Amino acid sequence: MRAVRIIFSAFVVFVLLQTGCSKKQSDQNANAPAADATPQQVAQEAAAPPDGDARAHFDRGMDAYRGNRDEEAVEAFRRATELDPDFAEAHYRLGLALNAAGQSKEADKSFEAALKVYEKMTKRDPKDARTYYFMGLCYENLGKYEDAVKVLKDSVRHSPVEDDDKYYELALAHFKLAQYDDSVKSLNKALEIKPDNYPAADLLVKAKDGAARVSEIRKHQEALRKKSGNGSTNSNAKGGANSNSNRGANRNGATSPAN
Repeated sequence: MRAVRIIFSAFVVFVLLQTGCSKKQSDQNANAPAADATPQQVAQEAAAPPDGDARAHFDRGMDAYRGNRDEEAVEAFRRATELDPDFAEAHYRLGLALNAAGQSKEADKSFEAALKVYEKMTKRDPKDARTYYFMGLCYENLGKYEDAVKVLKDSVRHSPVEDDDKYYELALAHFKLAQYDDSVKSLNKALEIKPDNYPAADLLVKAKDGAARVSEIRKHQEALRKKSGNGSTNSNAKGGANSNSNRGANRNGATSPAN
């Protein structure tokens, strides 16, 4: 009897092991790609994020954008904004990807959408330097440099640490407005924080050249004003002398010529 129990127990264990192995194999087969799938399809399926995860789509978009796969980036960022309309940076990155794909009008719409979300964020936290920074980037992409200067100043003011990127973007906005002296100041600050900020160093050369041109123009205009002022003074002096001469002649009995 004991031998029979041992044999029965062994049989039960064998059946359970087989069932477990079969289930495990079924799960693996369910997750495995089809046998006739191409390597590209396999890679896409592996990279595809869960459809309801906006962050996963955003990360996929970032990877595609860095890899110059602009259309793929557009698709991923757009899906992220659809899943989470208040995902401000996804709107901003979508704008960049659309610009890269040559869709400038659509890009502008994305930057505008990003700004709306960022503006709501500033109401919740009026001292969030990062929010103001991205607002500045949006305004720069829209060509609204005066607005960019305003929010980038807020970004610099509220930043918990000095950030050369924030000073660089502020300098760039000043440069676009031909405010070269202000641009030079911000660029010097950026390079003080990070001496090897090569874009800042390159822009500094251009900003200094612009400042020098503006200074020369101002000197020339000032010289013209002085010259014009001296001419007016001389003209008035001559006019006054002629008037005195005529008055003297009239007093001596001379008559003025007939009109």
